[in-house]
Amino acid sequence: MPRSVHDRVSFKPIAALLLIPVILATSILTAAVLAPPFAAAGLGVNEIRSRLDALGSDFTRIPRFPERSTIYAADGSILTRLYLDNREIVKLGAISRATQLAVLAIEDSDFFQHGALDVSSLIRAIIENAKAREVVQGGSTITQQLVGLTLGLGRDRFDQSVEGKIQELALAIRVEQRYSKERIFELYLNQVYMGNGVYGIGTAAQFYFRKPARELTLAEGAMLAGLIREPDYYEPIDNPEVARLRRDDVLKRMEALGWISEARLAHVRGLPLGLPEDAGRLVRRHPPFFVKYLTDQMIENRSGEFTEALGKTQKARRRMLYEGGLEIHTTLEPDWQSWAEEEARRPLRVSISPPPGSPPPDVSIVTIDNRTGAVKVILSGRNYRKEKLDLATTGHQPGSAFKPFVLAGAFKRGIPPTQTYSSSSPWCSPAWDDEDHCVSNAEGSGVGLVDLYTATEDSINVVFAQLILDVGAAVVADISEQMIGMDPTTEGLLAVPALATGSVAISPVDMAAGYQTIANDGRHCDPYTVQSIERDGEAILEHERACDPVLKQGDARLITSMLEAVPVSGTAASAFGAWGSWPVAGKTGTAQENTNVWFGGYTKQFTTVVWVGSPGNPYSMGSVFGGTVAAPIWVSFMSRVMQGLPAIGFPDPPKPPEGPVPSVIGMRRQEAITALSEAGFRASVEVVDDSSPKGQVFSQSPGGGSITALGTLIQIQISTGVPAKVTMPRVVDMRGYLAAELLRSLGLVVNLVRVQTDDPDKVGYVISQEPRSTTEVVQGSTVRIFVGDQGNGGGNGNGNGNGNGNGNGNGGGGG
Repeated sequence: MPRSVHDRVSFKPIAALLLIPVILATSILTAAVLAPPFAAAGLGVNEIRSRLDALGSDFTRIPRFPERSTIYAADGSILTRLYLDNREIVKLGAISRATQLAVLAIEDSDFFQHGALDVSSLIRAIIENAKAREVVQGGSTITQQLVGLTLGLGRDRFDQSVEGKIQELALAIRVEQRYSKERIFELYLNQVYMGNGVYGIGTAAQFYFRKPARELTLAEGAMLAGLIREPDYYEPIDNPEVARLRRDDVLKRMEALGWISEARLAHVRGLPLGLPEDAGRLVRRHPPFFVKYLTDQMIENRSGEFTEALGKTQKARRRMLYEGGLEIHTTLEPDWQSWAEEEARRPLRVSISPPPGSPPPDVSIVTIDNRTGAVKVILSGRNYRKEKLDLATTGHQPGSAFKPFVLAGAFKRGIPPTQTYSSSSPWCSPAWDDEDHCVSNAEGSGVGLVDLYTATEDSINVVFAQLILDVGAAVVADISEQMIGMDPTTEGLLAVPALATGSVAISPVDMAAGYQTIANDGRHCDPYTVQSIERDGEAILEHERACDPVLKQGDARLITSMLEAVPVSGTAASAFGAWGSWPVAGKTGTAQENTNVWFGGYTKQFTTVVWVGSPGNPYSMGSVFGGTVAAPIWVSFMSRVMQGLPAIGFPDPPKPPEGPVPSVIGMRRQEAITALSEAGFRASVEVVDDSSPKGQVFSQSPGGGSITALGTLIQIQISTGVPAKVTMPRVVDMRGYLAAELLRSLGLVVNLVRVQTDDPDKVGYVISQEPRSTTEVVQGSTVRIFVGDQGNGGGNGNGNGNGNGNGNGNGGGGG
């Protein structure tokens, strides 16, 4: 630090006249500062020293300054800073020498030579103030200023009473006894207010000059030093000329002290302020929703992870977050986040016209690391900064995107993927909790009985409606909560059959967490954003991965194998034409009335969920589906994420144990159920009208002798003994053998009659039928179909197709 150099003061004529009264005034002031509190007691010098010691006896240390916290992305770049006081504490050695000298010159040039009180500085200030006929210089030392800023009333509110000055001096003495001069100077440089909500030289260097304090030049350091006395008045962004004049005053003071030469002074005074174009601008590079999500997690502390590092109460954690000078390292990938924003802002594949007064559809994208649960991307709308819409953690109807959770419940109950159900739409049941007790297919449809593989690939609602009734809505709700990581006591799902078609609310973050569980072989990892926290260079928190098995590994792999078909040949196939070689599994979703569409999918490495919907009051977006709107966004975004990453295949699911299905035709109800159970199967019983003996099984699916997965639900039909009525279908123009098979499947006896025709296009086809179509007949009745034939004779064929014909007509019933 510089040695003491007395001021070189040149007096104007009036100054000489003022010198004598100034000296007298100085003596009076010094006496006024020190004497009054003690004069009445008649104390001597030793007694005054003792009283000062007593006044400062409560001092222990300078309190830690509130310091901004810095949030970093996964790549080490700065996302943002959080603060009540915008301050970044820097070491004295990290501040340029020129800046340190500038501050000393204008604030306390003899700081390193004097004690807590500098009488010569006090006299000098009085002289300068008298010359200027106003207060242009203060007499307080840097130590006294530090005391006033940290232990007194704060910035610009020093206690100017005699008692206040005595208290300040007593504390200043204590501070100089405890701390070195270098440490006091460092604390001072970090505490001073620099205008525009900025505290400390280090922060001001970045704010005004966009550089670290160690790189400040003499001109820049002098400008910052000039701010300390009146930061709002000398503020350089709005008052550049005033700031320049103040800077030059600092430089002249340095020259007067002999710390810079006259030539250096002349050169630097001629320089402009040199503020960059973005000086003082708040650079907002960070994704604002991610920061909100992150800070909410830390303050609310639902996981309990932040208690030890940040405090036991929300108030304590908030204070530590905004004033504790933390370095918070997060999981966010900034490039990926930018890609998500770009993809979200592109026009949708399908044009959507919102109703008058309604906003256009918006987008949310969430990406999670499958192995750890680290949140890599969280996008809440195209422009969260403007709209402030929380679309990522609020619930939306998931539609068919919820079906993997139903599969998880089914496999937990032992229902295999080979289980078949009717795919006819609509499907109605008194147990279905809808207004009309019916459910219809939205994205996919089927014909006849289909297994769960097909129902998942084609997203057949009616199959999953039947499935959840077999599984139990409570089972599905429970396993879903575990896969997502919900606390059922505070945020559980309603255990209703409508879960099967996604008629509940779930957020993109929760959806991604649930899919991550499947992708991670059934191990759910709690989504997290904070990787580590440091303070003063020491780690105070390291995230410990919290992953628990909630699905059997085999069940998770089985679901994945079923979801792999969706992008290849299912409801999302149209979006995956340009997808690379990375194995992928996923599911589309379209909510009721097309108000929300989804695609949730994953590679071996990452899970991403895309939601597109109408914020606020949901409206129908028209003829849109998850595969046509959400899946293309997913493909475009994830293609960029996966560049350079290996194509890792999903492990094969375990082969389920299989066995032959026993034939139970002709058995009584309980006998059939027992026989199926002993063979490892379950029975679904339906009592229907049929001409078979009452109480007997007359139909089963799969049929006896079929080899299928153990646990498959075998559908059996038991006769009421009352012949069922059958509505005759139209079979005219059908191939004869196909018509015969259809009629026999309805329980009718077929009499096939061949008739001569001259029209070659009618040979082998049904020309007429008895009874006509739509006629109601009793099951077991004989019906006739007339099939065109060439030849001289017209033969008859019985119901078995083996009738004898005359002439050239052979009655083949399969014809």
